[in-house]
Amino acid sequence: MAYGQFEQFIRNMTRVMGAVNTKLQRDLTLRTRVARRFSLVEVSALLSVDTTYLSRMSNEDPAFPEGERRGRERTFSPSEIMKIRAIIGSNPAAKRAYLHWRQPDQPVKVVTFGAQKGGTGKSLSAAHFAQYVNLHYGLRVGIIDADPQATVSLYFADQNLPLFQPDTPTLADFMGVEDPAATDVGKREGADLNAIWQPTPWPGIRLIPGGANIQNGDISLFFMSQQAKVPVYRVLKDAIDLWSDAHPPATRLDSLRQPDGSFDTSAFEAALAETVDVIVIDQQPSLTLMQLNGLIAADSVVIPQTMKGFDLATLSTYVANIGEYLEFIMGYEADIEIGAGEHMVLPTIVQEQNNQDTDQILDLYRKAPREVMQVWYTRSDAIANASEEYKSIYEYMPPKTRRASAKAFLANANAVNDGLVQRIWPEFPPRDYAKSFIEERWT
Repeated sequence: MAYGQFEQFIRNMTRVMGAVNTKLQRDLTLRTRVARRFSLVEVSALLSVDTTYLSRMSNEDPAFPEGERRGRERTFSPSEIMKIRAIIGSNPAAKRAYLHWRQPDQPVKVVTFGAQKGGTGKSLSAAHFAQYVNLHYGLRVGIIDADPQATVSLYFADQNLPLFQPDTPTLADFMGVEDPAATDVGKREGADLNAIWQPTPWPGIRLIPGGANIQNGDISLFFMSQQAKVPVYRVLKDAIDLWSDAHPPATRLDSLRQPDGSFDTSAFEAALAETVDVIVIDQQPSLTLMQLNGLIAADSVVIPQTMKGFDLATLSTYVANIGEYLEFIMGYEADIEIGAGEHMVLPTIVQEQNNQDTDQILDLYRKAPREVMQVWYTRSDAIANASEEYKSIYEYMPPKTRRASAKAFLANANAVNDGLVQRIWPEFPPRDYAKSFIEERWT
């Protein structure tokens, strides 16, 4: 009798929470995704050009977006900013790069955000990073949400993406491990994998949403692990390679111009969708077989980490467990290439007024200057307010009473992501946000 009551309770709450989640919490955000617009001054800062140059280009190039005018102010959406970047970058007279798309001989880069503990700002750090490189460098980004709770998906999805629906494909489908009863990885072609990527309102950003069947993937991988022929730690790596080989970068900047020199909008829009330059994976706060796949697939791993003593104990557990897995994998497949890029611990939710937090960062940095970032996310009410709407600081539009705190946190996010970019793409031009942050706090 007790079991029957509990079963009914679960069924009722599943039905009720499904309606609440859809109707009360998410709908407004999904309808107004990427509603923020950027002034001409903000666009010039994103592109590192002066406003007079943008004004001249807007008068000279018919393809330059009109934007929206309110009085004397002119504002632009992220999609319009991406087009402006392409117009300037494909201009034969351009003296430097504005679109940092990967070349045909360059593999897609994979950056994984992972941690043992929840509540470290991991998903938001991943979302901020993806949006930063999109806005500041024009990168085409693929987001893989490896969390059944689909937290990072909520920062990119709009009302056209059916999140949390049973038939919406997830990472498990991309890996071919969605069937818990399967004895081998499902066979996929490049076109099948490409169809799993979902469009988002952000220009050039696509998403493989999170969802409940990621847990099925863990069950499936566990049973496959009993089959010696299945290397269950590299299924995602192989799937990414298969997809990337089938969808390489093909567009050159000069092909965005027609023979008469005019900007080819159709070619630009096709190029935005042909591939991605970087894949950002947001991990579940745990170390399961599915999450291990996200680490093995990564070129670079970022571990967002709070600085409290007990939280640092979870970091110790996390890296120790990863070390044991790597030792096993290298013994099983000695020539596998894992994590050829830079890897780092990113301090998060740091209370700068609390010397304990900053002293802990200093102590860690002294012991591991390559592994611990000199930039960090501060504790801020601004991002808490934005997160309530499932919006990043790059699309949050604060009320007047919160604009100062939002502006301060935007500067903080820029510093963190500039620091990450310098480590992951040292060939990219730095924006000096990280330099200013470090000079202010470390000297």
